[in-house]
Order: sequence, then structure tokens, then C-alpha cells
Amino acid sequence: MDEQVTGPFRRWHHTHTFEPAHDGAATLMTDVVDFAAPLPPLGTLAEILVLKRYLTRLILLRNAHIQDVTRLDR
Repeated sequence: MDEQVTGPFRRWHHTHTFEPAHDGAATLMTDVVDFAAPLPPLGTLAEILVLKRYLTRLILLRNAHIQDVTRLDR
């Protein structure tokens, strides 16, 4: 788990879980991100309009990169 102690977010918890994939030949990684932007209510508006979509894309791109790199190691 990653947890922000100090930084730009009011709250940041990023949990990674790992479990065997259904085929048993791989590992399934799941990310759960719980965050809150600073300076409510403006930060809350930023979460809705920008941050949620941006962070979702960021996590998906990072996970795709991890998947590509681990394929190369096989």
C-alpha cells in the first residue's frame, strides 16, 4: 500500500492486491486508489472534472507497462 504522509493530496491511499489468475499461469494485480484533492470545494470539483479520469488513465498505463515488461521476462 502507498499512503501519502505529506504532499499535494488531502488523502491518498493506493492499495495493490495480487492473486493467482484464473488460468493459474499468471498473477492478477488489482489497484484501488482512494484520494481527495486539497482545498474543498474547489478540490472536489477538480476531482470530478479532471483528477479521477486522469488518475484512472495513469494507473491503466502503468499497469499496461508492467504487463509488457513482465511478458518480456518470460
